[in-house]
Amino acid sequence: MDLNFSSEQLLLKETAGRFLKDRYSFDDRARILASDTGWSPDIWAEFAALGWLALPFAEEHGGLGAGAVETAVLMEAMGRALVLEPYLACVVLAGGLIERVETEAQKADLLDGLMAGTSRPALAHLEPQSGFDIGRIETMARRDGEGYRLHGRKALVLGGPAADVFLVSSRLGGEIKLFVVPANAPGLERRDVSLVDGSRASDLVLTDVLVPLSALCGAGNLLDEIEAAYDRANAALASEAVGIMDALLEATVAYLKQRQQFGKPLAGFQALQHRMAEMAVKCEEARASALLATLSVDAPRALRIRGVSGARAKIGKVSRSVAQEAIQLHGAMGFSEELPVGAWFRRLYAIENTLGTTSDHLRRYGEIIRDPDVLSASLLREPA
Repeated sequence: MDLNFSSEQLLLKETAGRFLKDRYSFDDRARILASDTGWSPDIWAEFAALGWLALPFAEEHGGLGAGAVETAVLMEAMGRALVLEPYLACVVLAGGLIERVETEAQKADLLDGLMAGTSRPALAHLEPQSGFDIGRIETMARRDGEGYRLHGRKALVLGGPAADVFLVSSRLGGEIKLFVVPANAPGLERRDVSLVDGSRASDLVLTDVLVPLSALCGAGNLLDEIEAAYDRANAALASEAVGIMDALLEATVAYLKQRQQFGKPLAGFQALQHRMAEMAVKCEEARASALLATLSVDAPRALRIRGVSGARAKIGKVSRSVAQEAIQLHGAMGFSEELPVGAWFRRLYAIENTLGTTSDHLRRYGEIIRDPDVLSASLLREPA
């Protein structure tokens, strides 16, 4: 298998890096973070103009027909720039689920708006009691005349503050279903919360929210599709973490070359050279794990879990080590608001606790590789 990027993927990497360097400096991000919304509609519109919002969707749905590798390339660049806009939540997670479970009419309505930058869907699935058990859902739906009424709570909905429509999971007739619920629906209460890295999510309370029959998505129990959507998002998060780790390594090396002690740069001391080398090794370990996750997202369930949760467990461990080393080698100024080092540190901590913790993914990985056939299966797969 050729693991090198294609010319189109290299062009995407170069374009994304150049755009974010020009339009998304650390100072620009600070202004966006301090704004009322916590994200920039102008930047989101530019994402649409660049085709990034249409990137992973099939051409028959109006998208660019790219795959998981292209998404990973973009997420890595967004990690380096600490992008606050809800690309993961709206495009990768909710958008990917819409493409796979919605009716053709719903796809045309929701995906067209998403790709144009005028609509931002968000998946509202996990609840206060869910933890990492995505099947532990208590929100209920019941038929009421020519519609359904939804009642329940959703916790820490990624992309929730920017969303104009939610995909809300509910139990109906013993199965988990998805319903399209406008953000301004009567009975829907949204409370925005700040996360450790400064980004925002939403807690939702649904009190007898009435939606039409057409709001019901797909057919049958959609738990497997929701799990697959979370795995695609986890693979994207792994790539985002790799981008942040690379940025931390580069910033640390540059700082140690600049800062002097005893008349020579700190980078000239052998003990610090060893520490930088260990950081570089861990960055490469993370990159290999993220690539495996990316190439596993369309594999059968057991192999998908092995690739994705194995990567999240590995990257959770090595990213924490790299982030801690970067802070220590920068000294106290590593935590200052003037440098991005502390912001990268906090974002890695947030990633480690998003869509499952490192311990959750390690446990999930351990359970799946108990099967000898899963453990011995080929690691790499050609991307779909």
